[in-house]
Amino acid sequence: MAWDGLPLELYERIFRNLNFSERKPLSLVCRRWNQAVFSRSLCRSLCIELSRGEWDPSEGKERVVLVDDAVIEASERDYRVVYVKWCRDSSAEVLTSINRLLAELDAKCLLEGLIIDAPLGPTLCDFIQTHGELFARIQKLQVSTEKKDRESIAGQLTLKMDQLETLYWREIAPNGHQRHKEPIFVINAPKLHSAVVKFGDSDSERRIAWHNSFMELDQCSSLKTLKVHLHPRMWTRFFKQRLDALEDITLFHKMEEELPRDWDGMFANMPNLKSIQMRRVNDLILRAINRHCPQLRILLLDNVDLTGRFLSVDRTFPQLEHFRLETAEIQSDRTLYLPNLKHLEWFNVRNQSDQSLTLAAPMLRTLRQSRDEASDFILTSKSPLEKLQLDLHESDIPEHFFQPFPNMRELSIRVSSGRPELNRMIPYFRNITEFVLIAYNAPLQCDQMLTGMFKNCNNISAMTLCGFNPNLELSFPVFAQIFSSRNLKSLKMYGLTVTGNSFPLLILPGLKNFELRQVKVMDVAFGAYVFPPDESHRVVCRQSDDCCSYSSKDCE
Repeated sequence: MAWDGLPLELYERIFRNLNFSERKPLSLVCRRWNQAVFSRSLCRSLCIELSRGEWDPSEGKERVVLVDDAVIEASERDYRVVYVKWCRDSSAEVLTSINRLLAELDAKCLLEGLIIDAPLGPTLCDFIQTHGELFARIQKLQVSTEKKDRESIAGQLTLKMDQLETLYWREIAPNGHQRHKEPIFVINAPKLHSAVVKFGDSDSERRIAWHNSFMELDQCSSLKTLKVHLHPRMWTRFFKQRLDALEDITLFHKMEEELPRDWDGMFANMPNLKSIQMRRVNDLILRAINRHCPQLRILLLDNVDLTGRFLSVDRTFPQLEHFRLETAEIQSDRTLYLPNLKHLEWFNVRNQSDQSLTLAAPMLRTLRQSRDEASDFILTSKSPLEKLQLDLHESDIPEHFFQPFPNMRELSIRVSSGRPELNRMIPYFRNITEFVLIAYNAPLQCDQMLTGMFKNCNNISAMTLCGFNPNLELSFPVFAQIFSSRNLKSLKMYGLTVTGNSFPLLILPGLKNFELRQVKVMDVAFGAYVFPPDESHRVVCRQSDDCCSYSSKDCE
């Protein structure tokens, strides 16, 4: 049987193994394949634009362009999602055409998702009421509002959306409407699983016009994931309800002029939370999390002030597996017990009064720590660490790294200033297989450290050495010794200055991935040299005024 004669169901089963971007070129093979690629079962996310915005330079403003009616009438594709847009200056005829095209497409395809880009105002309310039946059964809704209509909205509109599962709502409110008291839209979606509510284009506070949201959720007993920009006057009633299904919450909230929020009552209504991500956290908030979220597995905190009483006593997060503390002030010499912790990220944390927090994490496997000369924490119990990323801003190295870590496999050290005695800690990481060393600001001489590594670490299969300016320095004998390692499979060197008498180096056959970029040899007899390729498996010194790049791909 010919390929174009197979049953449609068989094509769909074959094409299901590809994503849409990979399937799309196949639609050009023949009409049969086109039908399969754009079939309903394979195109649950396929979107059609009914209208789009284009900048009109003659009028100096955006205008809306509608899709041709014939496109919808002639298309045999089974669209599931539709995009509609109108502007504040769009005429009544444009809105009428959008409503008609949407109704025709929905009757033809039975839509499941809707994307709306429109200003806040009566036209948006009229649009929702006109297509009430469609809103009642769609599963995905995305709304982006950037401006407000010239006319204000009177009253409140409740959207009953019994089938809605995913919601994305983005608002950029004008300054004059930052302090409205009641939401304009209230969404009642009993099957909602995931919701995102944002004030702007990013998750930072730099592009947010803080206000009480124009949209609020009503009863959402099935909600599992919520990401929200939370103004002090926002969603107080929503968080008073019991949210037993909620497992993942991300909160970006405003602290300045913060109105009192019942954090205890709020987190008490979310007892099954497994993941929390927050910015601007204080002792009161973290105490509420610790008290009411016993199932918590992931806790990611940024911009934290724990200089109050929360860490003045020993604390325990019994189920926590991933903890991130970034840009934080703490004050404690007590113990934080994390019996199930596997991943720890500890960046830019300062412990006041030169105190050291004791961290008990016997199951810790991955640690990423940013360290400066201020005290932060002491890792007391021996843990099965497998991956370590250590950022050193000064010359001191945390004392808890001067103990054996037999399970360590990946070691990454980033030095931005000072001259830490890295050679002292290398003997404690005998079993590492991957090593990365990055030097940022001050020149770093790494002969002693690499010599110690060759002496103590016999299993390294991947090594990356990276300097800038270049400012990572080593002698040619140590540089040449790197190439004698028979276990090395990957070697990457960027921004190195190598000194001493140079000679040709043989690349061993086992070295599969090899890159040299801006590696300069300062030969005492012949001046500056670089490493371009000579033969297929040999790199030699060749005089040049500039540094150049070499990659194993050049030998193919």
